[in-house]
Amino acid sequence: MDSGENLVQGVLAYFLERNLALRFDICTCHRCKAEMLKLLVASFPVIIADKNAPNYRVLERDFIKKNLADIFTAINKVIGEVSQNLPHSVEDDKEKSLENLITKIREDRGVDFSGYRRPILKRRIALRLVANKVNSYRDYLTILANNTQEYELLFEALTINVSEFFRDPYVWMTIRDLMASIITRNAAINKPTVIWSAGCAHGEEPYSLAILAREINNFKTPIKIYATDIDSDSLRRAQEGSYDSMNTIRNVLKGYFHFELEKYFSFRDGKYWVNDSLKEIVELRYLDLTSNDYIKNVDMILCRNVFIYFNKALQEQSVDKFYRSLNPNGYLIIGETENLVSEARLVFKETKNHSRVYQRIDV
Repeated sequence: MDSGENLVQGVLAYFLERNLALRFDICTCHRCKAEMLKLLVASFPVIIADKNAPNYRVLERDFIKKNLADIFTAINKVIGEVSQNLPHSVEDDKEKSLENLITKIREDRGVDFSGYRRPILKRRIALRLVANKVNSYRDYLTILANNTQEYELLFEALTINVSEFFRDPYVWMTIRDLMASIITRNAAINKPTVIWSAGCAHGEEPYSLAILAREINNFKTPIKIYATDIDSDSLRRAQEGSYDSMNTIRNVLKGYFHFELEKYFSFRDGKYWVNDSLKEIVELRYLDLTSNDYIKNVDMILCRNVFIYFNKALQEQSVDKFYRSLNPNGYLIIGETENLVSEARLVFKETKNHSRVYQRIDV
């Protein structure tokens, strides 16, 4: 032992510290960390090595490469064990503090995050705790009470509004075909086409829909696109309709579409601005999918990469809302990594597996 130290302990301490960096839902005091590390080290064989030896880093890398999956499994296990059997008295009930935080958000801003998946919710809130240099939900509650602008930053962290025009272009080929059939069918009976972009971020999705509408129909028949979100700042930016990154609009120019950029955007002040002809058919609204509000008589709903934030109960609530929103045989399109909860298969049938397109079943 005098000629070296346990290489494994140093590796485990490093990964444990990284794992705990955003864990404000458990106690991470020095005593708890020490207990976690003790249990971790006992789970792996001892490797004694001289830290100054030339092969020390090689041994370290080899151990990590061989045991990385087991390290993360063991870390999750010891965190659970120590958190459920704290080696000291409890001063702050962290789960209760989190519930108080969720309640305050609902009371102050009318947005209910209680149905969001807890691991995602905790990680996103943790980003704001780190940014504000506080160590508990209780302290963050005080910040929200004294700084109302923090709410906007919190909502931005919770919703992560990152998108681009025609994101996943192969999915948009399916969307284009569906829109063409819907518009043609509605035009034949002199009926307007209504589309809902739920969770519209900064407007990339609804304006992509508007571009397709113009390409397909050139607005010869009535078309309305509703774009909703819970983030007021995102809605403001969508209303402005300006985009300062070529990456955001790259799919307008290349890939499956090759549309003429100048037909839909003007370039000034270093930004690309959506033309008014697209804005005319896009109506932006504040709408919280956790509430009972919904849009009626819709032909197609896009709700892509939103369900990943919701627990099963909230997914079921949203699917019921979308079912009531849609016209007979209307379409619901979700994110390609998402699946509808099993109960939803009773009222929706999947038509395009890879593109996650579902059609309402009239029962």
